[in-house]
Amino acid sequence: MKKVLKIVFGFIGFVYLVVAIFAIVCLLKKNDFGYPQFGNKTLFVIEEDSKETGFKKGDLIVLTKPNNDDVKLSDGVFFYDTEFKKNTINYGNITNREVINEKETTFTIGNKSFSSEFLVGKKDDSKKYSTVGSILSTLLSKWGFFLIIIVPFFIMFMIELFAIYTEIKYGKKKNN
Repeated sequence: MKKVLKIVFGFIGFVYLVVAIFAIVCLLKKNDFGYPQFGNKTLFVIEEDSKETGFKKGDLIVLTKPNNDDVKLSDGVFFYDTEFKKNTINYGNITNREVINEKETTFTIGNKSFSSEFLVGKKDDSKKYSTVGSILSTLLSKWGFFLIIIVPFFIMFMIELFAIYTEIKYGKKKNN
């Protein structure tokens, strides 16, 4: 029975450690707009249901930045919207595209124009993970990270310090 419990707690500890490392990496890899970005992939959590995209609150969307040539008129795209000094990701369909040079293109959605550097990804190329976004957004929030990651690690650290202290103070001396 002890062996089974040891295996179960070892597995839980391993999963917890992997989740903690992933949360730390996501926090360290945030881009200038505040979203975790790994190469050309951006993690985006849907904050409210959208009929336009079909995504639901709490969905995690992995967006891959496309080449400018791959974005056509009427494509549904996600883009960084910096209006009113708020860095958010918005969605819309491309109504106009103007090629400036081989590296930069200007896209228009409704009455908003933005450079290709603000393009995050196309809806058609995105991958959706239902309800995982709620967990990720909780982990990456200030209080969530503190309560779920920092406090348990601090408690484990204090328990280990206490174990070392008791071993030093009350431990048996070895006879040679």
